[in-house]
Amino acid sequence: MQTLNSALKSKRRRLPISLTPLIDVVFILLVFFMLASSFQKTRSVELIPPKEGKATSSQSEDLPITITVDGKDQYLSGDRIYSLEDLNSFLDMNREKNILIKTGKNAALQHVVSLLDLTATLSLLKVALLPFEETSQ
Repeated sequence: MQTLNSALKSKRRRLPISLTPLIDVVFILLVFFMLASSFQKTRSVELIPPKEGKATSSQSEDLPITITVDGKDQYLSGDRIYSLEDLNSFLDMNREKNILIKTGKNAALQHVVSLLDLTATLSLLKVALLPFEETSQ
C-alpha cells in the first residue's frame, strides 16, 4: 500500500530549468538601457574663490566690469542693457578687464549659468560671482 507522501512524489516530476528565457530577458533589458541612456559630457564652469588680501591697483583703467543679471533675460552693465548676444561682443572687446557678476532679486539661475557659460566660451579668467544683497530703495 502506498502512502500519500510517496504517491505525491511519484506524480511530481522534476522539470528541467531552461535558462534561455532568462537570457532573453536580460538581453532585452541590456538593449533597453543602452538605448535609453545618454553618454553626454556635462559642461561645467570652475569657480575659484578669491585669495585673501587687499587690492593693490587703484587705476581707473583697472575698474572691473559689473554685470547685473535681472529677471527679464537682460544683463545690465553701467547704464546699458544687453542681451546675451550683445554681451558676447562686449565681453570679447574687454577681455583684459575683471568681470563681476551680480544677481538681481528676480534673476533666474539659468540666466546666471548662461552668462558663466559665455565667459567660459570666451576663455575669460577674471570672473567673480558676487552674493545677492538686498538693497533698500
